[in-house]
Amino acid sequence: MNNNKLTQAQYDIQRQQRKDLLATDLWLKSKGLNTCTLTKIPTKLLQAQNKAHTLLTQHANLLTKEQIKTLRNFKRKVANTQICSKLKPESANAVFKISTQIKRQLHRLNKAA
Repeated sequence: MNNNKLTQAQYDIQRQQRKDLLATDLWLKSKGLNTCTLTKIPTKLLQAQNKAHTLLTQHANLLTKEQIKTLRNFKRKVANTQICSKLKPESANAVFKISTQIKRQLHRLNKAA
């Protein structure tokens, strides 16, 4: 008797785990987060990565060329695992500053409407 074979229940569990993992990875990617560096970088950098992705995808019309360049540069650095490991949480401050500026612009636009 071969004990290395999986039972049907074990096979179903493994299959469901793979499906769940794939769904989670796709969701994280849609939010602009890199699954490879997710556990290796500080929370502040993760939050900034998410904000940068959101600003570039949803509020690009409100951004200046310099802000777009800063956000894309930050996303590039966070996506690279070697550069990302050397980043300090303070490097996220530029993204937070841009995010605050855009929030203020949106508030003024909504208030005027």
